[in-house]
Amino acid sequence: MNRASALRRVIVVSHLMRILITGVSRGIGRKLAQHAIDSGHEVLGCSRTVPEGRPFGGRHFKVDLADTVRLSGMFRQIRKEYGSIDALINNAAVARMAPFLLLRDEEIRRMFELNVFSAFNCIREAVKLFRRSCHPYPSIINLTTVATIYSLEGQMAYAASKAAIEQATRTLAHELAPLNIRVNALGLPPVRTALTRSVPAEKIEALVARQAIPRVCEFSDLVGPIDFLLSEGARMVTGETIFLGGVK
Repeated sequence: MNRASALRRVIVVSHLMRILITGVSRGIGRKLAQHAIDSGHEVLGCSRTVPEGRPFGGRHFKVDLADTVRLSGMFRQIRKEYGSIDALINNAAVARMAPFLLLRDEEIRRMFELNVFSAFNCIREAVKLFRRSCHPYPSIINLTTVATIYSLEGQMAYAASKAAIEQATRTLAHELAPLNIRVNALGLPPVRTALTRSVPAEKIEALVARQAIPRVCEFSDLVGPIDFLLSEGARMVTGETIFLGGVK
């Protein structure tokens, strides 16, 4: 390896991250964790259940994020074992698709406890660990949904919880910028997951027809935007919600 190649390698390795990803037991969270590991990042993941399938390639914490005591305990353990993290991807969420008048109070509370309050708590705790990071561009990515824009029947509570995350993204971008921490969100259209397989095909087709790019989103479509938002190339990008597929 010549000197120039060796220098490039040092630069690339130095910008690898220790990333905490929530909700890694299955679906998008599990795939994001594996992609990050394959890209050379160190991944810490958490979920209520042990990741399904082959063993999780990073450090896993079994915790219900709606339990604030256990959530705080997880971050204390991370600080004890690792000292810091460089990025947080808030992926964990729960959805209940039903007309508002048929939603029970406990279902709505559960959505807001996990989708909003636990995400806020993760951000608060992560910022403490970011301040100990040596990485030049610490980053928070919040996953959200096109349901916040489309005002879909049967998704009022879920969309409201994600709209709260989008507003938090915009506000926190200003609050955390003095600490050199960027905060962005990625808005997902229908993605091929176990959740969408339970949705009637005609509803998925109607949603896809509203996109500028009229096809179902694949996991591979998320990789580029996630990698970009984590990278040095996005060092001037903060407070943004990027919707995939072209919302119209």
